[in-house]
Amino acid sequence: MFSAVEFLTSKRGQSCCVERNYVRRLYDYFTLSEDVSQNKAEAQKIDVSYITNWEKLHDSFVERKRPEDLMICFLSGPEPDNDFQELINLGILPQNIWGFESNNQAYKKAIATYEQGEYPQPRILKQNIETFFQQTPKKFDVVYIDACGSVPSTQHALRCVSTLCQNHRLNSPGVIVTNFSMPDITKESVDDYYEIVSQYLFFKKYPSLEIKIDGNGISNLEYCKVFEEVTKNFELYYGEFLSAVLRDIPAVIIPLQRIAQNPYLNQLFDLTDLNRDNEDFINISNGNSVAKYFFTVRKLLQCGLLSEKSQCFLGEIGNYEELLRGLKIIVLLRRGKIKLKEDVQKIKEYFELERNLYQFLDKPHSNLFFDIVLNQLAYPMHNNILHNKRFQYIAKENCMFTDVTVYDECRYLYEWLPGLHQIVSSFENTSWQYVFRFALDGLVKMRQNYNNEFFFQGSIVSNTVEEFSSKKLRDRIIVD
Repeated sequence: MFSAVEFLTSKRGQSCCVERNYVRRLYDYFTLSEDVSQNKAEAQKIDVSYITNWEKLHDSFVERKRPEDLMICFLSGPEPDNDFQELINLGILPQNIWGFESNNQAYKKAIATYEQGEYPQPRILKQNIETFFQQTPKKFDVVYIDACGSVPSTQHALRCVSTLCQNHRLNSPGVIVTNFSMPDITKESVDDYYEIVSQYLFFKKYPSLEIKIDGNGISNLEYCKVFEEVTKNFELYYGEFLSAVLRDIPAVIIPLQRIAQNPYLNQLFDLTDLNRDNEDFINISNGNSVAKYFFTVRKLLQCGLLSEKSQCFLGEIGNYEELLRGLKIIVLLRRGKIKLKEDVQKIKEYFELERNLYQFLDKPHSNLFFDIVLNQLAYPMHNNILHNKRFQYIAKENCMFTDVTVYDECRYLYEWLPGLHQIVSSFENTSWQYVFRFALDGLVKMRQNYNNEFFFQGSIVSNTVEEFSSKKLRDRIIVD
């Protein structure tokens, strides 16, 4: 919990996916170079006052916070005082600590911990935390989900994270601390867990592979090798699966459900193409690991080849049908296979003309435009890979996996640009455009090793430049 509070207070600037000084550092990298290059000449076109204005926007979204400004949410359990004392020792105000317990006996024991008139006490509510997220418009800086269940499970340990994100209850930047357990293989079928972990990580590793399905499920040789690796070292890969899902839910899965339900889409596209067969989408979703996984899972489900645990997982991530709809939209967009409204088609053509957008490194593409428009409305929360902390330990003979995950909405990036029909105007202004693309480079470098769904071609400078290289997730620490 200390690291969560630290990243939201004294190290708050580092909690952002794109730090406040990133654009200026990239500008200096080009303009102070002794090399004579077109990149340098283009960067010199930037009016530095635009960088200053972007930094002001960054400040307005990130702000500064002290421990006493933070709002904390946790699952109380029957013995809440250890967590409570730790939090107030870190400087959190007791009035800003919310505990939740839905079990009647555990709730009675929890409130009995504190004598009449004792000060301070946490606020403990006898309510399911998911119901609270759905019904009460309260936002938190840190949400601590010590569910102790496995993922997926009938305890719905993961669904709490999905509900939190669906209802937008985490401040930005914010931290979710999760504590999940290893499946109890004496009570549950470990083969089901092998399947879901193997499949999810397989598509992360091979997002562009042509998928083969036979009477037993996925039959690719590459999948068989992944499955074998998972069975040999399940603890390692189960932990990697947990971290991957915790990245994908706030950044991709929930935002796509959100955008799929937004009638604003009718201003952009002819959505009749979404009715094509799901199997078609398996074949055209190459490069998008999340889409490829969920379209393939739908096919396996239809064929009666999906395990009970994999089906349980689909119930943990929000509205599955809306997710498929959202995935179809971005896959068709990426492939240029969705009919655009006439005005949107003209904007797309602007982004397709090479003379309109200078190529620093990646060739700019119209997908950049659509990613901006969709994410302005979908409100993804991106994971700060650099400052994830992950632990594995034994508690009462149970193997536990703790993830301290830092999230950032990156509104300083998305809201730097105006709305749909103003984006061409903003890109005609070189300073306005380049400041956005320089900032976007920071988000691309944060995500490109782990999420390939958005901003496919957004890099400004090569990964070989150390200070602007892509970020890597640290290994999980095994606590003896």
